[in-house]
Amino acid sequence: MSEQGNPGRLHLVPRWHRAKIERKDFIAEGAQGELFPTRRPRMVIFIHFPDVTEQEFREIVEFAEPSYVIELRASPRFDIGGLDRKSAFQAFEKKRITYLDMTSTSMGTVDSDALLNNFSQFLRASRPAFEKPIVFLTSQPEEAKGVPQRVLEACLQFGLKPDSVYEVPRFVTSASEPAQA
Repeated sequence: MSEQGNPGRLHLVPRWHRAKIERKDFIAEGAQGELFPTRRPRMVIFIHFPDVTEQEFREIVEFAEPSYVIELRASPRFDIGGLDRKSAFQAFEKKRITYLDMTSTSMGTVDSDALLNNFSQFLRASRPAFEKPIVFLTSQPEEAKGVPQRVLEACLQFGLKPDSVYEVPRFVTSASEPAQA
């Protein structure tokens, strides 16, 4: 009898594990790798707080070298591990990354409509080039309100067509390791 015909049969489920962030994840195809790396254009990266680790955050800044880090969190804090606001901004400055706080007018609460309006105004006024990745910092309240999906829709509306979305932390399955019950 086939497994599909027997709904009571147990199946092994692959185990999820946290994927390591690698420099090659952010290098454009066709680029000459380590000699003359070109950052992937049209890549959107969502960093989910508080789940991201200090190492993951630092690796995104170092490896992706985004053009912008756009703040979507109601409480823009960088205190993860040994990281703090000062060291985060030093890393942005070193890599010439522009930090934009879309929530600065929200006074501690995020109105997703106002947030998206601020982002749309930025896109309209700046018409940013999409030659390097763009990072968005989110947290659970913004994610629950559908802000990441609405950000992607706003990008499309203004002609920024992401060809890939990268989320941090990333979880992948390991087919070789069965899940524990």
